[in-house]
Amino acid sequence: MGCLTAPFRFVGFLGFLVILAIGWLYRDRLAEEAHELLGSITGSDATPTGGRPGSRALLSAHAKIDSLNGWRADSVVLTASEVASMIGAGLDPSLRSQLDSLQIELQDGSITVKARLATARLPRELIGPLSVALRPTEPIEAAGPLQVVGPRHAEWAVRSFRLRNFPIPRDAVPDLVSKALGDPNKKTVPVKIPAGIREIRIRPGGATLIGVPRA
Repeated sequence: MGCLTAPFRFVGFLGFLVILAIGWLYRDRLAEEAHELLGSITGSDATPTGGRPGSRALLSAHAKIDSLNGWRADSVVLTASEVASMIGAGLDPSLRSQLDSLQIELQDGSITVKARLATARLPRELIGPLSVALRPTEPIEAAGPLQVVGPRHAEWAVRSFRLRNFPIPRDAVPDLVSKALGDPNKKTVPVKIPAGIREIRIRPGGATLIGVPRA
């Protein structure tokens, strides 16, 4: 019996190895699916410091920002989901279309963006050996401060960038950003913001939006 069952055990072992290999190759996608499933079960799709864009969160963010102009509040605090919705709506459509599964985490003085990025416009010469193994989309993580630079205009200065858990050299990040934006003169990511915001102060517990001084 042992000799008869040995081939079946060997085939089963090979099948197990194949499953492990597939799981490793698609670990990022599986992790995302597990995260979404857990969020649907628990009713939450983000950590306390992280959030994803959504229509309700965007409406809530605009309602709070309107109070800076209508009720003349000095400041308002947005949740991570509201910040994610505001930024997602404020990105250039061509850039936003390259980002899937967008999530934003609030840090001290900066935001961290996690997403799956379409890699077609990434400069291969800046990515190094990883460029030969790029898939059509890859998980990325980028972080940096978000600052108001004018009426209705903010800029996200990317200080660090990770592609599939591989860090891109810091001095190469500005060139990578300009390549992704399709403009060699742009080293920061422009974000359109609603009127009435003078300053954005980022903290893990929320983003404080300071209104324009009253006349």
